[in-house]
Amino acid sequence: MKVWPLIVAAFLAGCARAQLPLMVRFPEGSVLELSTDAVVFDLGRQGFPPRRLPAYYPPTGPGTPVTLRLYSNLEGSWALVAEMTALTREDGRWLPASRLEVRLDGGPWLALGKPVTLWVGQGPTQGYHEFRLEFRLRVEGDEQPGRYRGALLLRLSRL
Repeated sequence: MKVWPLIVAAFLAGCARAQLPLMVRFPEGSVLELSTDAVVFDLGRQGFPPRRLPAYYPPTGPGTPVTLRLYSNLEGSWALVAEMTALTREDGRWLPASRLEVRLDGGPWLALGKPVTLWVGQGPTQGYHEFRLEFRLRVEGDEQPGRYRGALLLRLSRL
């Protein structure tokens, strides 16, 4: 007789159903990916000093334009903004950030002396957008020899 209640209990447990609410929440976010982590200008390999000023030099590395991939699920309007630090040497000498110029997908050249809007978007992107970033250095003749370093910041800003 003890076996019978166990069989009934096992049968009832097999027929029982439960409902589990499931929720998924995606955080706000964006992704910016770059095809390289450095852009280098070696003017010693590019016919320096120039014959006329100002002169414009393309980077020696990488050998191709930088690819930027962008994904965003932000609602509303937003902008892709580029901002450059001054180009500095170890001894403290520097060149203004505006000497570096950038263009997106063959558009106009923009000096990076202040934050520059490269692209404006509306709402979430449909997958990744891919852009081509090109750089050039404007030489005016007052540059001191040496190795200069700077940093380019790319960010998405809500409008």
